[in-house]
Amino acid sequence: MRWIALVSLLGLSSCSSVQYVPCPTLVAYSKADQAALAAEIKAGPKPETVRWIGDYIGLRDQVRACQR
Repeated sequence: MRWIALVSLLGLSSCSSVQYVPCPTLVAYSKADQAALAAEIKAGPKPETVRWIGDYIGLRDQVRACQR
């Protein structure tokens, strides 16, 4: 019975090895940068570019949530 208790305690103590990872910082884009990107996409949208931007938007949302 003591052996089971010891194994249980060792299993629980392994959870304490979690390391803190700080949130990455967001890059700020000016209104001019945003307008230039929008113009490029409207001029000739390529499906992979639109998908990549969508992925990047999702990552920025995750960083914002992490920073709260």
